[in-house]
Amino acid sequence: MNPEAFWAFALLLVPIIIHLFNFRRLKKVYFSNLSFLTSIEQQQKSKSTLKKLLILLSRLLVLCFIVLAFSKPMLGDGLASDRERSVAIYLDNSYSMQQTDAKGEPLLYGAYSSIQTLLNEREQGTSVRMFDNDGQREFSLSESDEIIQEVKFSDGSLLLSDVVGRADYYGVDLLHVYGDLQRSTTLPIDKVLGDTSLAIIYHQLQAENSRNLYVDSVYLEKPMGLTGVNTLHFGIRNTGAERVENVLVKVEKGQQQLSAFTATIPGLHTEMLSLDIGVNEPLDGNYKISVQDNPVVFDNDFYFSISPAEKPLIVVLSSAKSAGRYFEKVFSNSDYFSLVSNSIENASFEDVVNADLLVLNGLDRIPDWLVSQVDQIDGKILVVPSVAAEPESYHSVLGFGLVVKRRTESGTLSKKSLDHPFFDGVFSEKNERAGLPNVKSIYGVTGFTETILGTNEGFPFLVKSGRKMTYLITSPLDDSLTNFHKHAIFVPVMYLLAQPLGVAPMSYRLGGGLIPLKMEGIAPGDILELRNSEDVFIPSYRYFKGEILLEIPDVISKPGIYHLVADGDTLKSIALNFDRRESEIAAIGTDEFEQMIAGYDHIRLEQVDSGATLTSNTSESGENGLWKYALILALIFLMAETLLLRFT
Repeated sequence: MNPEAFWAFALLLVPIIIHLFNFRRLKKVYFSNLSFLTSIEQQQKSKSTLKKLLILLSRLLVLCFIVLAFSKPMLGDGLASDRERSVAIYLDNSYSMQQTDAKGEPLLYGAYSSIQTLLNEREQGTSVRMFDNDGQREFSLSESDEIIQEVKFSDGSLLLSDVVGRADYYGVDLLHVYGDLQRSTTLPIDKVLGDTSLAIIYHQLQAENSRNLYVDSVYLEKPMGLTGVNTLHFGIRNTGAERVENVLVKVEKGQQQLSAFTATIPGLHTEMLSLDIGVNEPLDGNYKISVQDNPVVFDNDFYFSISPAEKPLIVVLSSAKSAGRYFEKVFSNSDYFSLVSNSIENASFEDVVNADLLVLNGLDRIPDWLVSQVDQIDGKILVVPSVAAEPESYHSVLGFGLVVKRRTESGTLSKKSLDHPFFDGVFSEKNERAGLPNVKSIYGVTGFTETILGTNEGFPFLVKSGRKMTYLITSPLDDSLTNFHKHAIFVPVMYLLAQPLGVAPMSYRLGGGLIPLKMEGIAPGDILELRNSEDVFIPSYRYFKGEILLEIPDVISKPGIYHLVADGDTLKSIALNFDRRESEIAAIGTDEFEQMIAGYDHIRLEQVDSGATLTSNTSESGENGLWKYALILALIFLMAETLLLRFT
């Protein structure tokens, strides 16, 4: 890992020089007669030569293994050195890298130093390919320090599998990944493990305290249009294991602060909070929820927009002898409803198909043309049969069977029916003394249905198909059979049925794909604009049957409120927020990740400490690092040299 230490092999010349100029120095010894020492001289000369050679060899091996220890040798694990491969570097500069290390610095800054250390080991004159969440760049080593420092936090993020795909596209052999091993962007790693042609070293930067608070959901308690006062519910999620107390939360509408309070968020939990809105002002408008949280601050603000309640289209079709006057009274307010009331003979096919609520009132028989077009109706259908209805003609519209009872059953609607989820948010409190309508039911049902209103005697009055958004009242609205149409409960039931399906969300996520929006008066060739307080963007869109599929431009990187404008007129406000995936900053544990990559020699995990020095979990400190063995061998040969000098 440190091949520069091989220059120290030049020190091997030192013991050789000592051997040549010290051990071979000649000494003259005078004797009166050498003939008696001839045999002894030959024996001593051979023994001395062997000793000198062994001492020389020991000294050479001591120096050799000391140099090898400093060069940090390691066993091959399928990853060749950078010098032998074409290399790419991926730097995760997503907002999760705002987490701080043990020194209190963002993880991204630690990655800067670690990458620079890696590049310093490469040969001068070579170029480096590096890419992040915003693009890729290629530069020489002399430019590396400046180029790396230019990488800033990005609102984008890449899955690890996408990173590997880009490295394959660049045709590199070795990929260095610098990131926080974020669970939401690392998993799944099946593609990473399967691509054995690319060697990967993942340099993990660990946060001192991996925690983030963010708003993960917002909704209204009551459907829009039923009341001007509503309750806003929103959840604040804590991704850390420890509870966070006294978190400051603010709710603003436009430039006005509606409320500020503190909350306690348990660890690994979403705490649901609520606030009454629309009390002294209109409910619709642009809102922002702010959460005080450090050091990860990119998602502290959450934006959402409440649009004015759209006027649902109510189409009432009645027989000539059965007028729809009760429905006309309920839906007569043109500020809240668009009402079309007509006889079945004069019905408009366009009105029927576009209706949010189609009421078939007092028909003896459902016309064949209407039965054939049922699948084209996207809204709800309410069926009120006549006294002399033909049950067979109703089946295709209802989606379940209608049968005539042998005898009329009388009863009173049960108060327990008001506990049905259908009535959630309608009644602020229930008056147990209030009476409910009386009913004489002449029809029964068969098949898959759900009873919304039933009688104390147990027979259904208002039922819903289990497969369609189709509803049936089992008694004609005739004074001799029921007073339901004259009772106070008739109005909220009709209002609930009139609520349009598929209410548009109050907020959207950046990078979330196409956004479906209902738009009137937009032609396919019109130019739309998305504007905020600073910029103007031209989005592309597709138009189909009064609805547009809006594509948010990739250049939009800031969350906030954007206004959809056509010909200078603001059509709608759209709230955009960061992808929830990036807010989930929890990282994969080191042991867990090593278990995932166990048996795959082409991928290795290394840790980057707060000092930006690399420590490998599987090399230097693991079973692959050989510097310890080299040092032990150096000590063994040093001891051998000492023994040779002393005892031979």
